[in-house]
Amino acid sequence: MTARPENNVLKRLTITVVLLLVFIIASRSPADADMWWHLRAGEEMRQQGSILLEDIFSYTRYGTPWVNAFWLADIGMASLFRLGGYFALGALVSLMAVAVLGVVYTQMDGPVFLRAALLILAALTISPIWTPRPQLFSFLLLALLDRWFHLFKQKKAGRVWWLIPLFALWANLHGGYIWGMLLLVAVLVGELLNHWLAPPGAENAALPFSKLKKLFLFSALAAFAVLLNPNGAALWRLPFHTVDVSLAVIQEWLSPNFHLISFQPLLWMLFLFIAAIGLSGKRLDYSDLLKVVGFSYMTFVSQRNIAPFAIIIAPVTSRHLAAVWEDWKGSPLGTRVRRLGANSGNQPLPSTVTRLVNALLVTLIAVAALGQLYVVTRPAKVEAGYPADAVRWIDEHQPPGPMFNSYNWGGYLLWTLPDYPVFIDGRADLYGDELIGQWWRVARGGEDAWDVLDRWNVRLILLEPDWPVVRELSGRGWRILYQDETAVVYGR
Repeated sequence: MTARPENNVLKRLTITVVLLLVFIIASRSPADADMWWHLRAGEEMRQQGSILLEDIFSYTRYGTPWVNAFWLADIGMASLFRLGGYFALGALVSLMAVAVLGVVYTQMDGPVFLRAALLILAALTISPIWTPRPQLFSFLLLALLDRWFHLFKQKKAGRVWWLIPLFALWANLHGGYIWGMLLLVAVLVGELLNHWLAPPGAENAALPFSKLKKLFLFSALAAFAVLLNPNGAALWRLPFHTVDVSLAVIQEWLSPNFHLISFQPLLWMLFLFIAAIGLSGKRLDYSDLLKVVGFSYMTFVSQRNIAPFAIIIAPVTSRHLAAVWEDWKGSPLGTRVRRLGANSGNQPLPSTVTRLVNALLVTLIAVAALGQLYVVTRPAKVEAGYPADAVRWIDEHQPPGPMFNSYNWGGYLLWTLPDYPVFIDGRADLYGDELIGQWWRVARGGEDAWDVLDRWNVRLILLEPDWPVVRELSGRGWRILYQDETAVVYGR
């Protein structure tokens, strides 16, 4: 049955408005702590014309091999910043959210309003960690991979060989290729379970063994394709390299704090999934089950996995909500509501008026979205919370280093004070337990702090004012050079 023209117009308007709202939800100041060192690395590679594979930014790890899993994304981000500054970076963040959730939308089931509401919930879920970093490219590739498998299982897509160039590209953009590998593992195991455990009559829901064997073969080849990067096999070891560091330093390694409202949409999405599969009466595909359980587990362990979780769970939830909706339409209440709508007697507006009203609505929302993006990407907004004034003081007075710096400001200092190598920055895998442990020994103060500072001959300290060591510096012969509400600078 062909949809009425006014219904098609409503669908197009709804998805357009929803994607504009996604753009607005994702619009924020591009001020992630790691963004700065990605920009600095990208700019250095642009200028040198070569890929950085060893550290040149710190004095504690200078010359040490660095597994640079982001080189291609970093060059792209630095080039974009050179073209359009913070506004361009902010636009990239918002447009990537639109692209990712747009891909997610294409594999959803159900009426347009249901898919639209679920997409907004997904946008709210990912918003706390949606920042200007190379991981955005991983999120997009993960969404594309999940969509491809959905179509592959429905016999609407082939070309399994594309997994090889996909993972080769992924390995040069971001270390999140491991999410893609875990998705493939969940799919392969889930499809085997669909064959072995499916109830009578449901065997056709599983991927045929001929396709499953082909998928397994090309998944293995895709794993080898990851080696096609400047870091070689070291990139394969990177996702399994753990650093025993206090979670107070690296927030994204923490489990989500559900006392914060920003993380509660994650719970709403998970509970909605549970309710949907319980009410739908529809058998849950084992590959869907393993995908959702696996990414849920990773998300509860570390909030850095929130976006992959939302990307994976939203389409699965929609398929079961669509079944719930179909059942509801046949219920007494659903039948009554549909009758009321059919008998309302409302006449549609002329098509010309409808198009004009829709265009005006979309234009107003688009202008509001761009206006918000402009406001949140002003330099003063971006640098709020960073030691911008202290950096200007150091740049002007040039006190002697080496400098001991805040962990969270390391990347910012690489970008704004390129002449001062840092003690540490956000590349935790480079510094490892040893250097991060030394940083903590200084920040917490006590006798251990002075041994570390003397070992590295530190003569300049830039920290937040509330670290314990700051209260001890004056009594140890350090003199205060600069202070404000954000930062203190000490020298000796």
